Formats: sequence, structure tokens, C-alpha cells
Amino acid sequence: MQKQKPLAKLENWAVVLRGHVADYQELRAGNLLVGKVFGHPRMEEGAFIFTSPIVSLDSKTNVVETRNTAYRLGEASREYKNWTRDTNGAAA
Repeated sequence: MQKQKPLAKLENWAVVLRGHVADYQELRAGNLLVGKVFGHPRMEEGAFIFTSPIVSLDSKTNVVETRNTAYRLGEASREYKNWTRDTNGAAA
């Protein structure tokens, strides 16, 4: 029987391809989240983290799951919002 994943909140977040590289990516499976974590049972409040790869996401609830944890997405970082706006504007 699979144990339920802890649910933590991620603030000031962005999506990257791999850890320690500030090359923003789309929010989709396979990419990583970076940001400040709150409410995680094993991490300090407000710690800056890189998650394991995203395995699923629910845009209705704003919850992203990795292998061991589910993250409710709070506010994205200003830089990531700008990148998203610029990237989506360039694709139009």
C-alpha cells in the first residue's frame, strides 16, 4: 500500500530543466521546481529547494507532484512570470 505524499506549499517558485541551472522551462512533467518550501515535514520553513522531477500536475488545484511530495503552488517568482510572459508573447 502506497503511503500518501506530504503536501507542502511552494512560494517564489520557477521551473527549470535541472538543478542549479537558471534556465527556465515550461511547467510540465520531467522538469524541476525551485522555490521556498513551507509546511514540509522534513524541511526547514522557507528553505530554498530544488525538487525531484515533476511526475504530474493538476492545473485546477495548482498541485504538482514529484516522486515523494505534492506541492501546492503559491506565487511564482517575478523572474519566472516575466519569462513566461515574454516566452508566450514571442510564440504568438
